[in-house]
Amino acid sequence: MKTTLFLSVSIDGLIADKEGIPLFPDGAWEDWCSLVNDADNVIAGRSSYEQLKNDDMASVLHPAHKIVLSSRDIEPDDSSWQHAKSPLEALEMLENKGVEEAIIGGGRAVAHSFMREHLVDYIVIDLQTVAFGVGAPVFGGVIDIPRLKLLSFHHLNEDALRLRYQVLRDGA
Repeated sequence: MKTTLFLSVSIDGLIADKEGIPLFPDGAWEDWCSLVNDADNVIAGRSSYEQLKNDDMASVLHPAHKIVLSSRDIEPDDSSWQHAKSPLEALEMLENKGVEEAIIGGGRAVAHSFMREHLVDYIVIDLQTVAFGVGAPVFGGVIDIPRLKLLSFHHLNEDALRLRYQVLRDGA
């Protein structure tokens, strides 16, 4: 199974402002939801899950397989979400459902855990035209940064770009 980490990042390398609220370039949220819906799955962290469950924007998000990743014991309020305690457990759940590409979509802890465990094949970055100054860094901790190969880029709108990278493994 392929794994794609999706990030919306400010020009100063942050994924959310100091209140933990992300900012998506115009059109990016709908485009991301389309990607998630087409792949029929998403893996999000507890904070992203909490933000989504009471947000009208989430009404366009309807993959069959939704996983909230948290090392804590939690019972999702919404029965359409499943809980996994580790990235490997989340991927196994999706693999058992026949999913071909896992979409990792929410939060620095989730991004950090998948990157730390070398479980990311592709990284998609929506580059925002904003600088938060203070907020949540992309990975929230030290990781071994892999080499990346730019596969494609396109404009999301007149100001924002989407970049797609392949994570290169040793020997690639």
